[in-house]
Order: sequence, then C-alpha cells, then structure tokens
Amino acid sequence: MKTANQERQFDHLVGLIYESVHNVGQLVPAMELMCDELGAIAGHYLHMDMSSREVFSSVISDPAFNAADAEYRTYYNSVDERLPWVATGAVGEWRADYERFDEGFVRRSEIYNDFLFKYGARHMVLGRIGGEASENEILSFLRPVGAEQYDADDLQFLTRITGHMIRSSMLRRRLRALESQQQADQTLLQYFPYGTVWVDAACRVVSFNNVAADMLAGADGICVKAQRLRMADPGADCMLATAIGQATGAEGRRGQWFAARRERDGQPLVVSVIPAQPDRQTELANSGGPLALVILQDMSRQHLPRSAILRKMFGLTPAEARLAEALLDNETIESYAQKASVSRNTVRTHMASLFSKTGTRRQAELLRILMMAEPPIHI
Repeated sequence: MKTANQERQFDHLVGLIYESVHNVGQLVPAMELMCDELGAIAGHYLHMDMSSREVFSSVISDPAFNAADAEYRTYYNSVDERLPWVATGAVGEWRADYERFDEGFVRRSEIYNDFLFKYGARHMVLGRIGGEASENEILSFLRPVGAEQYDADDLQFLTRITGHMIRSSMLRRRLRALESQQQADQTLLQYFPYGTVWVDAACRVVSFNNVAADMLAGADGICVKAQRLRMADPGADCMLATAIGQATGAEGRRGQWFAARRERDGQPLVVSVIPAQPDRQTELANSGGPLALVILQDMSRQHLPRSAILRKMFGLTPAEARLAEALLDNETIESYAQKASVSRNTVRTHMASLFSKTGTRRQAELLRILMMAEPPIHI
C-alpha cells in the first residue's frame, strides 16, 4: 500500500515529466527520482533517428556520466548493435537487455566491454516513450555491475509512469512541429512587403518583421507603448483595439481593416487585422491566449512604376507592358510600331495577347481595363 508521502513524491514526478515538454532538461530531476525508485545509477533520455543514428537530443540524469553521454553521441551510438532491437519495441513497452542479449553477446560486444563496463554499468531497462517512423524518444535506466536484474515491482512502477511519459512525448513533438512552423512563418514574413505584427488579445506585441520595425521606429501614426501596439489617433486606436478584440474573441473571430491618419506623412496607414487560424492560436508565443496578425501598409513607402503594375496585374511580358503604356498615352498601333522600331505584325501579336490576358475583345474595352491600374499602387 502506498503511503501519502509516496503518493506526493509520485505526483511531483509527474509534474516534472510534464515540465519537460517545454524544457527537456526537466527530465534530469524526474530521472533522478526514478533512479532512486529503481536502484539505477543513471537515467538516459535519447531522441534519435534509428535509421541514420543521428542524435537530436540526449539528457543524462547524473553529471558524473556526462562524459559517457558525449562518447555515446559521438561514437558508440554508431556501433550499438542493440538499436535494431530497441526500434522494434512498441511505444510504452519496457524491456530489459538481459531478456534479449545473453552473456555470450555481452562478452563479444564493444558497447558493453569498452563502454558500459568502463562506467560501471551493466543491466539496462528501456522503453520507447514516443516517436514516428524511425525517429524515437527512448528512456533507459542503468544498474551497476553486480546488481540484480529488474523485478516485477520495478516494471510495475515503470508501467504506472508510462502514460505520462507517452503524453509528454506527444506534446513535445507537437511543440517542436509548431516551433518549426513558426520559424518558417516568421522567415516568410520577413520577406513580406508589408509590416506584420503578431499581437495578443490585449494588444501586446509578440513579434514583428523588419518592415514593421521601421514603421514602429518612425512612430508616425503607430508605435509600441508599454509593450502594446498603439495608434496615435485616438479614433484609430479604438478601432485597432476593437479589431484585435474581434480577431481574438472566443467565438466568431473575423478580420477587418481601416485607415489611420498620420501626422508627418500625408498618406494614411492602412491597418488590417487578421485572426490566427484556429489550430495556431497559441503556438507563436507563451501568451496563454489567441493571437492576431496586424498588417501595416505604408502607402508612401514605395511606388511601383506603371509598367510594373501592369505586369503584376495581368501577367504581361515587358513588350506587352510597353504597348499597354503606349495605348494609355493615346498612341496608335502605327505610331507605337514606328517609335519602338517594330513591325505592325509584331504589335498586332502583342495586342492579341493583351486582349487574351485582360479578357477583352475591343481596344476601347482594353483601355478601360488598363485605366483601372492607372492610379499609383503602393507597397
């Protein structure tokens, strides 16, 4: 029968296991407690690819075995003949090495004679606590040379803790995937031509790209005060708070946009607030709540030439864009052909392509479509 103190110690162990989701180093005190229960001299957490034998993460419970950990990561994992056997174990299954490898194997094995015995270790019990494909998270415990084998009580204790280990591994994998996605998203946003700012429901800034950093440093219409995104114009500031509230609300999240007046620059700042996807609400930061993406369009930052606008809007070639500009400048096909030193047939070919790409049939129709792109577009 478990005493109240034993139950408290077990609950403490469970807490440490879940703390390791964010910090795998928290497995050190967890493994220390497990070593005390199992009579082991060291616990070892290993996250590795079993096919390539690449070690992603390795944590040892006792600093006295740090040198052994380093040796295993740099060499002995490549010659460990037990790993194929380890990889075939089911997640949550605990197995002892002596159940598979007899004394004859041990006498011939480099991993035992040149490595484990050197550090006074012999019997090992291990379990796969998570992984996908060949990538695995493994937890093992080593007993010293001369110690007895693991018994039924030891395996019962490990079985009791297994569910928590598996869940923590699953959460750790999910966190790694989210962090990887976040890094990819942040890298993409750095190349975005607009300012982008991630904020939480209280308008606190989580992160921003380089374009937004320039805008915020200029503090013309928008800035950061007390870690919160603020608009200089009170009306715009109220609209920003309302938009972020709607984008991060419990239900019916939706985005919206508005224009904010600025003091030094006559062009307004266009602000768009977009809710994060439902499954991405809390992954970008330890904010404890949903996030919103604020997109800032500074209408005076950069003007695109008309030819570039036409090419972007309709997918025109440089030659087609030149012809489109000439038509907007009231030139005829004949005058453009002469000015550009091209044949009329070539111009007519470009004209046919313009009709096709703009979905028009007559020149008057084409001009109306082209004139829609006439006002300057800013990015």
